Amino acid sequence: MRTPLAALILSLLATPSLADEVPPPAAQIPMMTISAEQPWDVESALKTYWKDHYLAGGEHGFGLDKVRAGRFDLNGDGKAELVLMVDDPAWEAEHGRPFLVANWTRKGWNAIGWSWGDDETLFATTEIIGGWRTIDTGTQLLRWDGRVYQRVDKPAN
Repeated sequence: MRTPLAALILSLLATPSLADEVPPPAAQIPMMTISAEQPWDVESALKTYWKDHYLAGGEHGFGLDKVRAGRFDLNGDGKAELVLMVDDPAWEAEHGRPFLVANWTRKGWNAIGWSWGDDETLFATTEIIGGWRTIDTGTQLLRWDGRVYQRVDKPAN
């Protein structure tokens, strides 16, 4: 005869963990090339978070022509968060190209997540944790931990 504790343990073992589940996409985060007329806030974020590389020379230096930007309301507050990606082959890594996710504060853009991806594979998902949508980068999931996004590698298919 099964006890309630044994039944609970068996049900937990049979249920895949949150890390093993890939939530379905809700919408693609549109990543666009940046023009010289780009709003000042994008350049401000680039100067803050990539200050050693933005408008610098050398192998890893880049300008606006090597950046893609997207805006998407990830927490349902009616204000879009900013996603900035360095779209330069010199920055390519195993999981794609680097990008940051930032939310607007009184002091400007505040980075709340970093990951790697491709501008074609960034999706806001149907999964909402603590009021924030999970982001699918194609190879990783960014899940809200109550303060910032944490990266989790997606399970192999």
